[in-house]
Amino acid sequence: MSYRSVSWRNSPPSLAVAVARCGIRNALRHFLRREDICYVAVLVVPEGTSDYYGRAVSTFIRDPVPVDQDCNETAVVMTLAEQTIEPRTIHDRLRHGRQVVVVTEKAESLPPEFLAGADLVRHVVTPTPAHLIAASRTAKVPGMTQEFAEFLSTQSFDIIAAVIRPTRPLLNSIRQLRRMAEKRLELPTLAEKPSALRLEDTHGYGEAKDWGLRLAEDISSWKRGEIAWEDVDRGALLCGPPGCGKTSYAKALAASCGVELVVASTGRWQAAGHLGDYLKAMRASFKQAQTKAPSILFLDEFDSVGSREAAVDSDNHDYKRQAVNALLECLDPSEGREGVVVVGATNDPSGIDSALLRPGRLEVRIDIPLPDAVSRVGILRQHLGGHVVDGDLGKFTQASRGWSGADIEKLVRDVRRLARRHRVPISESLVMKAMPARRLLSDDELRRVAVHEAGHAVVGTLLFPDSIRYVYVERDVPVNPVSRVVGAAVFQHATETAGTPEYYDNRIAMMLGGSAAEQLVFGERSDGAGGDPSSDLGLASDVATRMERCLGLGEVLSVEFGKGGRPLEYLRERDPHLRGLVDARLRAQFDRAVLMLGEHRACLDQVVRKLVTDGHVEGTEVRALLAEGVRNTASVRT
Repeated sequence: MSYRSVSWRNSPPSLAVAVARCGIRNALRHFLRREDICYVAVLVVPEGTSDYYGRAVSTFIRDPVPVDQDCNETAVVMTLAEQTIEPRTIHDRLRHGRQVVVVTEKAESLPPEFLAGADLVRHVVTPTPAHLIAASRTAKVPGMTQEFAEFLSTQSFDIIAAVIRPTRPLLNSIRQLRRMAEKRLELPTLAEKPSALRLEDTHGYGEAKDWGLRLAEDISSWKRGEIAWEDVDRGALLCGPPGCGKTSYAKALAASCGVELVVASTGRWQAAGHLGDYLKAMRASFKQAQTKAPSILFLDEFDSVGSREAAVDSDNHDYKRQAVNALLECLDPSEGREGVVVVGATNDPSGIDSALLRPGRLEVRIDIPLPDAVSRVGILRQHLGGHVVDGDLGKFTQASRGWSGADIEKLVRDVRRLARRHRVPISESLVMKAMPARRLLSDDELRRVAVHEAGHAVVGTLLFPDSIRYVYVERDVPVNPVSRVVGAAVFQHATETAGTPEYYDNRIAMMLGGSAAEQLVFGERSDGAGGDPSSDLGLASDVATRMERCLGLGEVLSVEFGKGGRPLEYLRERDPHLRGLVDARLRAQFDRAVLMLGEHRACLDQVVRKLVTDGHVEGTEVRALLAEGVRNTASVRT
């Protein structure tokens, strides 16, 4: 069955592409008069517009796509932004083409011999108001006036494509663009004031604090000339949930290292304008950090840069590719970046291009967890400043389980406000009064949560005896919870040198132990095991997918790794057979967990009772209860 693309005439192009068509029609007018003519043309277009001009060329010579008798495409359009390209690559991509157009933002990115052999090398003129008026008819955008066209001729294609739509009145779009132009940020990078807080005085950063203090020692040694810059870490990626204090960490790190802090983000770079402006803003950040060296360049929302491997078929893939390539050049320039340490921050590292994390770039990944009980108290006292709160703040630590540093900082603002309003000193009771409203779980809710977490604890201890640390349930929860977590079984697994199918199946069974316990005790499961990629079922599905497709532990030896921000989910979406294999593996381990819990039902019930009564059971107690149950079972059999 043949496939024919839909003609642009039936689906009008965007205004930006229609404007680009005007320039293309003028540049290629001699070649467009005859459909059978063969040629190679190089069009040099303004910076940041290659994608639009490439699509515009395609509407002329690839609509529909012409092919030869061997199904090779004979009309070829190749777009280049800044990267150079090898002659061999050009030959491989263009060898079957009869009508070839290369769209580039820099002619020097092409090999000289290719330029010499081209039939046409031409710079495409910058769009004029007349082009915009003509393009508005092609794109079916009514209401274009000379005034509007003159204003739009000063805007980038990226902005025009984002704001101008046929379904929206043009006047409204123009008004919004003018407001954007007035508010557009001129300085995408900010130099931060020195922080009074040093890393030594912070709480809850764990491994990140250790790394930062080592970095401070190395930078001090480098300043004294005792070590070369090559012996200093070049960069790190901070990973953690929102509100865990990544920005505060960067400020404290710079203070401890005694260096300048320069802050930038993808959002600030993009606010500068189209792709060309975006890349200029990016380079300006690195140049500013180099000027202030020694310095720390903090790149917030680092995952927004994207990955060249994700969404390869999307319209903005070329944009992402050029952004990542430019950032790679900035992170690892040929002249080096002595005196500049780059620290990126992200909530989701899965969507970051792997090349950005290689040695010499952001070579160290540091996870910042949510603060534990001791750290939460330390953060509270830190934000309270000179105010002293008597007591161990036990009620606060219990009620703030799962809180981030940002949550505690907001609580302190509320506490101070209450103290000012009522003219009373800050106390533990005032802290608790400022806490968000909470409600007690009903007996049925508490028992179901206890059964679920006890199931994880028992199955996990049977399969990984030394890994369990403790299991807990919450008695009361926030009235408007951000998270559904009301309990957890906490394990600490030893690093496996070689994971066998049995090891991974055991992990799946442990993850499904909570649902299995609910099925055994109540005869049905609740939704507590699903609904989120980090849920029991979400994690178990990913482990099963890795076994089947990534690790060679399933029915095939060939491997796939997926792509995008959720590569394992991508594999499952496109492969119904894989989904069946994953589901079968999960069901087998679920049934296995139910059977294990049935054999140790007495232990399960004891853990449940302790959780309902005390809210917390240590791992040693779980192991002791299981050992006692095994001994009792053996004596009965004897």
